[in-house]
Amino acid sequence: MNTDTGRTPLRVIVIDGDRRACDATIALCRQSGLRVNGWAHDGATGLELIESLPAAPDLVILELRLPDMDGADLLLALSMLAPATSVVICSAVCERIQDSALTLATTLGLRALGAVRKPAQAAALLAAIGDCARAGPTGLPAPRKEAPLILPVLAAAHVRDAIRNSEFELHYQPKVAVYDGALQGAEALLRWRVPDRGLLAPGSFLAQVEAMGMMDQVTMEVMRLALRDWQAWSRAGLALPLSVNLSPLSLTDPHLARQLIDAVAQACVPPAYLTFEVVEHAEVADLATALRVLTKLRLHGFGLSLDDYGAGHASMLRLARFPFSELKLDRQLVHQAWQRPHLKPLLRHAIATARELGVTSVAEGIETPEDLALLRELGCDQAQGYLVARPMPAEAMPGWHLDQLRASANLTPSRQDDQRSRVVPLRRPGPRSPTDGDRKR
Repeated sequence: MNTDTGRTPLRVIVIDGDRRACDATIALCRQSGLRVNGWAHDGATGLELIESLPAAPDLVILELRLPDMDGADLLLALSMLAPATSVVICSAVCERIQDSALTLATTLGLRALGAVRKPAQAAALLAAIGDCARAGPTGLPAPRKEAPLILPVLAAAHVRDAIRNSEFELHYQPKVAVYDGALQGAEALLRWRVPDRGLLAPGSFLAQVEAMGMMDQVTMEVMRLALRDWQAWSRAGLALPLSVNLSPLSLTDPHLARQLIDAVAQACVPPAYLTFEVVEHAEVADLATALRVLTKLRLHGFGLSLDDYGAGHASMLRLARFPFSELKLDRQLVHQAWQRPHLKPLLRHAIATARELGVTSVAEGIETPEDLALLRELGCDQAQGYLVARPMPAEAMPGWHLDQLRASANLTPSRQDDQRSRVVPLRRPGPRSPTDGDRKR
C-alpha cells in the first residue's frame, strides 16, 4: 500500500539509535510513499536536524531508548522545538510504556498517532500514520490549542443577571445504541452567551459559579431550559430522553430533589425521560444528604448516571453506594483504546460490571469507527461522541434526527447490516423501577 494520493509526500524524520532498525524504518517509509527528510541515531542530532529544516517535518518516528537521552526527554524537547508535530513511536519497549509515552506526547501538545512494535512492519506503520497521511503535508506546524477563555472574576450578581437576561443556553449531543445506531437520547450541555465575548463552554465559568455557591440556581435554570426544549421537541413529534448534569456540590442541598421533582411535574414531562448525570471526579461532601437526594430522585422515576467513570474518585465505591441506572465511561478510557492494548481489559471490566449490575453502559469520546467497533465488540450499550454528532442547538435536533432516518431508509438491506451509526424511530422509555437496573434496550 502507498500513501501517495497525488499530494506532496509527507516529510518524515526518523530518530533511532539502532542503525539496522533505523535503516529498516527508512526503507518502510520510502516503500510507503513518504519522503524521508533525514535521520539521526541519537536525540541531540535528531533535534538539531529538525531545527535546521526550513519547515518542521510532518512526522517524526522515534525510538524511546537512545544513546544520549530517553524518549521522555526527547518528546519534551520536540514539543518545544516543533509544537503539534505528529509522532509515531517505534520501539521494542513494552506496550504499557509505549502507551504512557503516547499520553505524554499528547499532554505536551504533540500529535501522538500511535506506536509500532519493533521490528516494524509496513502494515502497522501505515495504520499508525493513516490520519497524518490523509491530512497531507502541513508545511508549518499547527499552533498549540488555545486554552479556553476564562472569564474575569465573577460575582453572584453576574450569574443572576445572566439568568434574568436568558444568557444561558443548552446544546445537545446525541447518544445512540452501539449495536444498531438507534437514537437513545441526548445530553444537555451548558453554554453561556456573554455579550461581547460570544458563546462560552462550561470550562470558562463553571468553577467560579461553584466557588461562589450559585450552582443550585444555575442547575434550576438548566432544568428550565431542558424542559422547555423537551416540550418543543415533543410537539414536533420527537420524545427524546434527556441527560442533565448535576454538580456534586448541589448534592449537599437537601431541598434539591424536591425542586427538581416539582419543576418536572409542572412541565408535564414524564420522569422516565430524564437522567441526572453526577460528575464522578469530585468527592461528595455530605454523604447522607447526597444519598437522600439521589435515592429520592430514583424513587420518583428519574435515571441517575455516574459520569466520567474510570477517571475520577472512588469509582467502584460510589457505584456501590448510589442507585445509579447508567455508567458513563470517561473518554480517556475510550478514545483510541483500540490501539492501546492495556485499556481494553479495563473497558471490558467496566462494561461487564455495568451488565452484571443491570445498568446501562455509555461510552463517551467516540471519535473514530475503530472506537465504535471496539465498544461493539465489548458489548457496550450506548455511544456518544463526535463520530455520532457534535453538540447542536435544540432547534437543530429534530432535523438532525430526520436526516439520519432518511439516510437509514435509503440503505439497501445488505448495507443496513453494516451501517451501525444510523438511527431508527425512538421508543418511549419504560417506567423506571428503583429496584431494577433500568437497563435500556
